[in-house]
Amino acid sequence: MDEKPWSSPSPPVTGGSQSDLSTGAFAALLAAGAAVSMAYGVTLPLLPALVERTGGLSAADVENHTGWITGVYTLVLFLFAPAWGALADRIDRRWVLAAGLAGSSVALWILTMPLSMRGLYGMRAVAGLTSAAVLPAVFAYVVTASAPSRLQRRFAWVASATALGFLVGPALGDGLTVPIRAARGDAAFTALPLDVVAIVGLLAAVGALGLPPTRTMVPAPGSARPGDERRIVRSLLLTAVVVLAITVAEVGVTLAARRAPAAGAMPVSVYFALCSAVMIAVQFWALPRLERRMGEPRLVVAALAVLSAGVSLLAVSSGGFVTATAFVLAAAGIGVLIPSLAVRISSAAGVRQGWAMGRQAAAANLGQAIGAAATGSLFALAPPLPFLVAGGLAVLAAGAAAWEGAARPAP
Repeated sequence: MDEKPWSSPSPPVTGGSQSDLSTGAFAALLAAGAAVSMAYGVTLPLLPALVERTGGLSAADVENHTGWITGVYTLVLFLFAPAWGALADRIDRRWVLAAGLAGSSVALWILTMPLSMRGLYGMRAVAGLTSAAVLPAVFAYVVTASAPSRLQRRFAWVASATALGFLVGPALGDGLTVPIRAARGDAAFTALPLDVVAIVGLLAAVGALGLPPTRTMVPAPGSARPGDERRIVRSLLLTAVVVLAITVAEVGVTLAARRAPAAGAMPVSVYFALCSAVMIAVQFWALPRLERRMGEPRLVVAALAVLSAGVSLLAVSSGGFVTATAFVLAAAGIGVLIPSLAVRISSAAGVRQGWAMGRQAAAANLGQAIGAAATGSLFALAPPLPFLVAGGLAVLAAGAAAWEGAARPAP
């Protein structure tokens, strides 16, 4: 039996033309999502060298500053994504996209210059500030320029593009630096991957400016309905739990591999690549079929249960096939949940699409920050503990989603 989406008080509001997005315009939006993820991912393998280049630091100092600089980027994203989203509701979203992508590219280029420690912190803060503009504006543009029947599939494509960008970014950071370091033997090896990704970001900014203009709509004060806001808040909490769980899986497996490498275990990067591949496959192929077969409310509950099973399985894993299976389960759950929760939030947001999508981006970054910080502390107490806690939170989230679905009045 076909079920209506979990929260569909009104169809998404179209801000400009009623015609659907062209293939070229949608490709430009996908490129924007992939570019901003690449800009974050490419710095991950390079940050220790950039910190070390400031001079006079011990190995422990390098590790500490690397973590804190990454945390600054995430914190700024959390703080400013809603503000950028609100701005995208008031001005042409093309300019918000272009400003975010261009600012992120400039911040990457500045990283190639000799910087003090304060300069490194400042540039990562600037990168977080500008990158925070991109995904809220991308999702809001997709909503206001897409036919409602295509919205979930397109959200899934955007989520897959960002996952692909996050996969490609670190690969470029590692892959382009190794031969240059071998040939030149100096810190200049960090420049080429940053230059490449900065150029990709600028090209994506040009593509964003070529999109059809949007005519945004600003709600009157007090126009939001309390029921819609409650739906948004519940979906934001689920988003934070989902991202926390996958962050615990990634960080926890990395710590386990460094503490005691297991015989027969694959490199951690292989598990991450497997996770991204499964997410993309689920979003491209399985999600629409599962949604039609199960209905969106039951599908979200099932996906939370599968995510919980995957993360919890890591508590008893020692690498190899069991860890790969755990990541497949977790990635399958994530592949369903990220676009499904975005559609829930969008359907309750009315004309405030950018604001709502910015809040979801902030919730995701909050979950990521808490997950990364908690994993280290819990892992030090007992290695299985972070996985069991994250799995338990996902189970509680599944129970809450099931209870809410049962309590919701029939449409």
